[in-house]
Amino acid sequence: MFASLKNKIKEETGSDVSSMPSRSTSQGGLTAAQRYQRSRPESLNSMDELSLLEQKEAELHATRLQLQELISQYNELRDQTRAMEDEKVKLEEANKLLEESMKVAQVQKDLIREEHDKIQNLQLQEISKLRSMLLFREQEAVDRISHQKTAEQQVETLKQELSRLRGIESMMENFQDDLANLRHSSTIERNNLRSTLAAAEEENRHLKSRIQVLEESRALLTSGSTDDQVQSLLQERKMLEQRLEEAHLHLSDIKSSWSGQNLALETQVNRLSHQVAEETKEKYQALRLRDELAERSKQLDFELEKSRNEVTQRDNKIKLMGEEIDELNSALREAREQHEEEVTFMNSKLVSKRK
Repeated sequence: MFASLKNKIKEETGSDVSSMPSRSTSQGGLTAAQRYQRSRPESLNSMDELSLLEQKEAELHATRLQLQELISQYNELRDQTRAMEDEKVKLEEANKLLEESMKVAQVQKDLIREEHDKIQNLQLQEISKLRSMLLFREQEAVDRISHQKTAEQQVETLKQELSRLRGIESMMENFQDDLANLRHSSTIERNNLRSTLAAAEEENRHLKSRIQVLEESRALLTSGSTDDQVQSLLQERKMLEQRLEEAHLHLSDIKSSWSGQNLALETQVNRLSHQVAEETKEKYQALRLRDELAERSKQLDFELEKSRNEVTQRDNKIKLMGEEIDELNSALREAREQHEEEVTFMNSKLVSKRK
């Protein structure tokens, strides 16, 4: 410790501490008391100097420690400054990279947005086309259904008309049977009337022949007959004439009756013939209409089946279109979500780099 103090004092004073007593020995002519008296203040001065030196040494040591600490802090600050400068350079480079990434991200964002807008426009156009097609198909289906209902009503009407014509056909067959019976009965009646007329004419001829015989008898009796015979012959003649007159009247009645019945029968036959002709014509028309209705019914059934198949195909196509629309909406939703995720990721990356 003293050696270090000596060295400190030597550094402070520029002289060695050991040389100080030599100065006192050089004063050999002094007494011991004088030497004591004179050495006491010198020792006191040395002690003060030593304490002062120790204080200065402590201050110097503290100053050195502070200096070392300051040097260490300076080195740390210098290292931190270099590190901060390096970090600054890195941050500037990262900022440049980030700016370039932002530019690239903005370009990608613009491209994605443009592509998204194109996809959305295409999807909107496709959806609009599909909606228009669906509306057209729905209207066409409604028209088909209306046409189908009209065709079904026509088929039902034709079936009713066919049933009515079948009833008319049975009625016409009954009319034909009645006409045949009437013709048969009129033929029988006509034959009977002819037989009656022939009998009346035969009786008339018989009466005429008897009258002729009576005329001849009268001529014979006129020459030589009595009054009684003449009277009897006249009475018989009157009776025969009366009978002849009655026969004429009866024959006239028969002729009149036969003529009336014949006329009535002919009128009825003509009426029935005309009615049968009309019914036959109507039957032929009904048969032709029935054939046409049957053909029309077949055609309507074919068109109905075709319409049903078309409606089924249209329903399937509408279902497929609906599925395509759902897929397009799902793809659009996924594209939006992916775009939002990319934007969120780029924003978070930008925020983290800025920090």
